[in-house]
Amino acid sequence: MVKRVVSIEAGVWWTKVALADYRKKNPPVHKAFAFRTPEHAVEDGYIRDKEAFASALKAELSRHDIHEKEVVFTLSSSKVVTREVMIPFVKDNKIMGIIEAQIRDYFPMDVSNYTISYSKMDVEEEDGKKMLKLLLVAIPDNLLNNYVTFAELAGLKVETFDYIGNGTVQLLCDSFLENAVVVQLEEQATVISILENKKLVFQRVTPYGYGATITAVIDHPVLGIDDEEKALDFLLDHNVIYNRPTIPEMGNQEEMKRQQALAEEAYEDLAESLRYHLRIANTAVEYYQNQVKQEFVGNVYLVGDGSRFAGMHKLFAQELPLPLQEIDFTKVIDLRSGKNKAAEGTVTPDAASSGTRPKAATAVGFLSVIGAAVHPIDARPKDMLVADSKKNDLHTSYVILAGAVLVSVLLILGSGVRQLLAYREHRNLTKRINDLSYVQETYDDYARVQAEEQVYEKLDLATITKNEQLYPLIAQLENELPTTIHVKNIQTDGSLVTLNMEADRKVTVGQMLLNFADVTLLENLSIPSMSEESDEDSGTVKWTYTLNAYYTGAFLGEDGHLIKEAVPSADADADTDSMEGEEQTNE
Repeated sequence: MVKRVVSIEAGVWWTKVALADYRKKNPPVHKAFAFRTPEHAVEDGYIRDKEAFASALKAELSRHDIHEKEVVFTLSSSKVVTREVMIPFVKDNKIMGIIEAQIRDYFPMDVSNYTISYSKMDVEEEDGKKMLKLLLVAIPDNLLNNYVTFAELAGLKVETFDYIGNGTVQLLCDSFLENAVVVQLEEQATVISILENKKLVFQRVTPYGYGATITAVIDHPVLGIDDEEKALDFLLDHNVIYNRPTIPEMGNQEEMKRQQALAEEAYEDLAESLRYHLRIANTAVEYYQNQVKQEFVGNVYLVGDGSRFAGMHKLFAQELPLPLQEIDFTKVIDLRSGKNKAAEGTVTPDAASSGTRPKAATAVGFLSVIGAAVHPIDARPKDMLVADSKKNDLHTSYVILAGAVLVSVLLILGSGVRQLLAYREHRNLTKRINDLSYVQETYDDYARVQAEEQVYEKLDLATITKNEQLYPLIAQLENELPTTIHVKNIQTDGSLVTLNMEADRKVTVGQMLLNFADVTLLENLSIPSMSEESDEDSGTVKWTYTLNAYYTGAFLGEDGHLIKEAVPSADADADTDSMEGEEQTNE
């Protein structure tokens, strides 16, 4: 069995690497460092420039004297889909069979090109029956194969995969957290995990990371920063949330005032970008409390490199209605080895040397890659599973051959020994048949019920038009749109939905587009027109724009959950609905 693995998380700008003991609680971390990802090498989790990235990784591993070849990759991509599901409480060896039998109910998409894995969350009671709560993770096969090819170029062997929402939580559950909200601020994602009694009970992964704020720093020329590394250092050193910018004295007072105004506008945009992480956390906690219908009691823990930005701890301590606590890293990872402390690039609770990025490597930012070495979700590509199966079959063949020789010798010794071995083999085969019989029974019941319901489903689907989702769409818009967005009217012709809106600032439109990630009933968004209107009397500015989108085809029931896919009827394209009236303020 592998004793140590190289755990890697490939980000758009920085790549984190840790050398840790494999699947060991409170794992010794032998080395850890971060380095700049080659430009344009990674996009939404996919490695686009494999050769340049592999060359850079091999150079960094050599520089830090790491010779282990087994690797665990942590995936962070908007293409990874997660679902919380409840199944009957069964033994571990039966869980995957139940998941595969019901997979189309869990994911309303074609999962033939996805690899499905899971992690246990909790055991609950439902209608007096014990139920097992699972977190399912669906990863595109082409994403997994992308990393396998990259690993081969880098001279590494993939051991398994983890995803960004798993490693940190598993590591903290093993250590000391009982009731807690873990806010994980990563480069490309914000992960909110709620733990009760050292078990994960709720998780939300939002594809909005601190990378958006780094981009915003560069987009404001008044700050004079044109590099992501300098932008990260700026956010670590400057409290843009609570402080105001200071412009050096200039001879031209008018120009100085103009520069001061531009700097203050930049600080406000950056502060709003960072506050969005708080809004994500608040929304997740409120949603969970509404689910369980009781107030959550516990502490908040900030992790990830984004948590180290100046002012973030103060922001969460003041605005989140839960106490904020610091993490004692000595209870999470083993950093006590004198040899490891002396090694270049080793993480310590306070800081770490990373060669090219000393400020990017700290213990709070490495929990995800260290946790991936302890409790990965074990997602493996189908080709790897087939290869492992063939290897196991070959090993089994050798074992069977050796056993046959031994049995032959024993049979020669006497009929009594032969009878004993035959009885044992018969018992093992019977047990195996009994263990697998539930799968056939479950499949037969499922097929029978599906056949009975098919007639009614066809009749139901034939009557559906997409305009039935207009009111659920309005409900989603009220929940997800920023409060400063005003919807003038909504028009729909059965497929196309047109929203005429007003906003007080152009940046609010960007926030609105981010919020539309949670509006599940619309897709293919576009803004064909936008205009700016100024009121000279009041001195205010309004942005008026039109948003075009199409129904996704997903239908929600009265409880807000997806129930079926839309099938256009003969008159669907002829239906036209319109809602106009006074301006509506959406929350």
